[in-house]
Amino acid sequence: MLSSFASAIAKTFRPLMSSSTPSLPLPNTTHASNLATLFCLSHPSPSRPALPPELILQILAHPTRWLLSRSETVIPPVPIRVVNNHLPIITLPPFTAEEIKALRRVVFRFRSRDQGYSWDSQNHGTYGGSWTWFEAIVRSGRHDGPDGPASHPENEDKVKKRFELQRNRHAGTRMESYEIVFDDGDPRMLELKTLLTEGDVLELRACARFPAWMNNVEEAKVEVWSVDDLASRG
Repeated sequence: MLSSFASAIAKTFRPLMSSSTPSLPLPNTTHASNLATLFCLSHPSPSRPALPPELILQILAHPTRWLLSRSETVIPPVPIRVVNNHLPIITLPPFTAEEIKALRRVVFRFRSRDQGYSWDSQNHGTYGGSWTWFEAIVRSGRHDGPDGPASHPENEDKVKKRFELQRNRHAGTRMESYEIVFDDGDPRMLELKTLLTEGDVLELRACARFPAWMNNVEEAKVEVWSVDDLASRG
């Protein structure tokens, strides 16, 4: 017997699944590919019967079928310099309840270095004793000022969680690229989804602490990946 989850999918897409050919135009996107997969697997072929809806839903929920639902990139003409402070580099728009439910992966990418020198020579070239870093911030988005998140003094009171992502190499002289992934099954992703409520925002912040410590940010990007609505209904 079909679960209510599978029944909802079958009912929603019965016109497509019962047609001899797909009734929708299929552009070259992951969602279009998922629609084509749904159509093909729900129809019998000479070599196999039609697959049950529960199995089709498991296939559509596989990571290779996730959708890139948000992508924000910052490439300034000159590196952003953060000195003894913190600065939002990327702030995503507020999440909806549906987006939180479908959320499966968040990818943070950035290219950066510190000021390139310090008195602490024993930590040069390592990540020890580094006072420049990046954080992912979860906060309420309801109190942003007219010029964005940095313009409103109450924002720090609305921070729900800080995830430290990466420290810069101590006294690094060259820009380095980093990628940090919160994936489905990762404890950080579980905590993120638990914390997020409708209207909350996710920020990538560049941080530096103590005078003379400088976080130089050459570029940054945040990607949000979600399960297809085809597999998240019900």
